[in-house]
Amino acid sequence: MSLMALGSELSELKKSLNVEVDQLRSEFQDLRTTLRQQQEDVTASLKNLGLQDVPVENKETVAPKIEVKDEKDQDLPKEENKEEVNS
Repeated sequence: MSLMALGSELSELKKSLNVEVDQLRSEFQDLRTTLRQQQEDVTASLKNLGLQDVPVENKETVAPKIEVKDEKDQDLPKEENKEEVNS
């Protein structure tokens, strides 16, 4: 393969990757917007129920850290596990 052909192929791959990256950015922005709207809806529902929202330390959502002390703690009864999957 000539150097020109490699350069051309590399350029096409770069364009293709840039299109994919732009699409992913757009999808993530949509997901972020949807998540914020859902958080606002949940907050409004909690306020309507008379519950207060727990203050968030920063703007980003952080998953709670769960420590498992024993392997037995990881095994949920089958019925509880099914309920969590369905909700």
